[in-house]
Amino acid sequence: MKKYLLWMSVAAFLAGCTGGQQEKGEFKIEGHFTNLPLGSIVLEELTLDNLKMVDSTSVKDASGKFTLKGMVPEQGLYRIRFDNGKFILLSLDAGDMKLEGDVNNLEAMKVTGSEATSELQQFLQDISKQSIALTEEMRKVDSLHGAKVPDSVFQPQLAAIQKKEKDFEQSFFDVAEKTKNPANAVFAISQVRNPEEIIAHKQVIAGLTTRFPKNTLVKSMTDKIAELEKSNQTGAGDAAGGEEPSAAVKVGQEAPDFSLPDPNGKTISLKSLRGKYVLLDFWASWCGPCRQENPNVVRAFQQFKGKNFTILGVSLDKTKDQWLAAIAKDGLTWNHVSDLKFWDSSVVPLYGINAIPTNFLLDPQGKVIATDLRGDDLIAKLQQVLK
Repeated sequence: MKKYLLWMSVAAFLAGCTGGQQEKGEFKIEGHFTNLPLGSIVLEELTLDNLKMVDSTSVKDASGKFTLKGMVPEQGLYRIRFDNGKFILLSLDAGDMKLEGDVNNLEAMKVTGSEATSELQQFLQDISKQSIALTEEMRKVDSLHGAKVPDSVFQPQLAAIQKKEKDFEQSFFDVAEKTKNPANAVFAISQVRNPEEIIAHKQVIAGLTTRFPKNTLVKSMTDKIAELEKSNQTGAGDAAGGEEPSAAVKVGQEAPDFSLPDPNGKTISLKSLRGKYVLLDFWASWCGPCRQENPNVVRAFQQFKGKNFTILGVSLDKTKDQWLAAIAKDGLTWNHVSDLKFWDSSVVPLYGINAIPTNFLLDPQGKVIATDLRGDDLIAKLQQVLK
């Protein structure tokens, strides 16, 4: 996910409410959950650049109840984060909202008083189901390839799953066009993994500016997309003139060495993995597209881990508990490191990272042989080099 289009979740967004331009004012969120962990509960605003704490409370008994309140300047994206690392995404306006459910089954949570949040939660469920179904289909298609079935059988199925992936990404733009809620529209766009696709959908972005001219989140996103487009145009001009677009690490160069702590505090250096093909994978628990891509990375690791191949996951997380929870939930059974400094991590300028997920495939000598490999492209490249 691009640095300028951030966020966490397994999925994304949706629409609602009654006009899109909400008035500023007071809000109050009342929660009542079974299996609510004791400890702190934090309400955070999600901007395109960081997380901002808005209110907090603590749970000291088994009542399962909490209240969060404050002022909201306009509709925005927020999350309620529990002490066990789980969270709830909200499209928050002024007014009263009630949330009821089971912390161990947040997908079935009941929302009262916020049509925008209700629709956001419904879409999260829908998009999660689609993502799981697509991942399962990709695994089946990959198994056909591994079984060396004839191309006459494999290629049509591969084309079909690629079309479904394309339609899946297009659905984000469709929701952004139809929603009455600016926060949900921005979240929808933020889930698009390919920045070129965002630029290609100029009309959708322009429509958001027309429909929500005063919303800060929309303006921030459109400004950053304009910067991206300008940067791409400059890069294309440079390349046409015989110069490569600027990047910290390019294919053919030796990957810069670094050392960072793993979850147990042990320092791991990139150079210590020399002798193997290494996928250097930059990600974070809060990055939706990263989490969506993780099943593909797991699939690649399982298929090639016995062929002189390994992965080093480098997280741009800020909170250790959330980092570890995502590793466990997504089944990422390889080495992981992080200095837990978010975009201030020492590796960001070292590798010129302005987006996650981002990865670099290194040969046994530590030279970069490919970058930004996704899904079937990752599998195909590994099949090519790990014969």
